[in-house]
Amino acid sequence: MPIVNRQKDTEIEIRRVRIDDIRTIAEIEKKSYPDPWSENLFKREMHLEFSNFFAAIKDHEIAGYICFWKVSDEGHLTNITVKEKFRRKGIGSGLMKYIIDISYAMGIKKMFLDVRAINYQALSLYEKFGFKKIGVRKKYYSNSDDAVVMSKTL
Repeated sequence: MPIVNRQKDTEIEIRRVRIDDIRTIAEIEKKSYPDPWSENLFKREMHLEFSNFFAAIKDHEIAGYICFWKVSDEGHLTNITVKEKFRRKGIGSGLMKYIIDISYAMGIKKMFLDVRAINYQALSLYEKFGFKKIGVRKKYYSNSDDAVVMSKTL
């Protein structure tokens, strides 16, 4: 289903991740984070019954991806990343809107996520979509960065 972000005139297709996407996704992840998920972790996500894993396609390539878990009536955003050359073009917003819409349709009542306290762009994106800070996990990440816990009622 194509998603159009009219603000930035960015058109993307969002679809379920395929096994042949994993290598590209792992490369984007590796270039984006100090402690990236491995190819095996991404492959595992594809087979978890409660996991929902999507890719954003722009100009015939993977521009970003998003993964969230549905457990009962709660959702937990586990990963969202946009490839560097596609950042600040509405891809992250398109992915967020998509998963919020499908989460609501799936009966999810509340969504949660963790984000590095120093990731100001991500914090801004989540706040734009109505997520509120509800706590901090001290030294949560492997490099001792704190995580901000956020939630949103749907």
